[in-house]
Amino acid sequence: MTLRILLALALCLAATAAAADSIDIGFNDESFQLTYERPLARDDYGTTLANARFLYNGDESTTLGSLGLDFLGAPGNLPGLELGVGAKAYAGSADHSTDFINLALGLRGAYAPPQLWGLGLAGRLYYAPKIFSFRDSERLLESEVRLTYAVLPKVKLYVGYQNMRLKEDRRKENWTIDDALRIGFVGSF
Repeated sequence: MTLRILLALALCLAATAAAADSIDIGFNDESFQLTYERPLARDDYGTTLANARFLYNGDESTTLGSLGLDFLGAPGNLPGLELGVGAKAYAGSADHSTDFINLALGLRGAYAPPQLWGLGLAGRLYYAPKIFSFRDSERLLESEVRLTYAVLPKVKLYVGYQNMRLKEDRRKENWTIDDALRIGFVGSF
């Protein structure tokens, strides 16, 4: 099951790699995360982004892939603020043969005011309720917060904390499948 998910995700990533707008690589001693993000449409009202991600966490025995679609915009007259809503499809495995498929809805935002010379804060929150959870899962909640710094116009360094919790059918309790402090960078091209 996991091999099929990874193969499908690799094919999706290969198809978007040539036109990808940004790549995000985050890691620590026990885990890494790779994300490609590509704008599908951009106009005066905002941007529509497609993204694909692979996450491996050896500490929590988690391997997952996700595909998402986000709608972003800059509300009001506040330079450096970007807010968005979106949906993500998750598929993966964790711990002792726990497979999960979830469809989550969520929010994301970033704030990097020009007065802070490249320093910013970003975060996201995605939730998959029971009705959108399949296989061994009942619910999924992902949250992340990042402190970012733009070292170059096309490169941001970050330190971030990410937590992903899964409610499994058999355990009937919330279970952490990813809980990590990661450093990384986002490169735009």
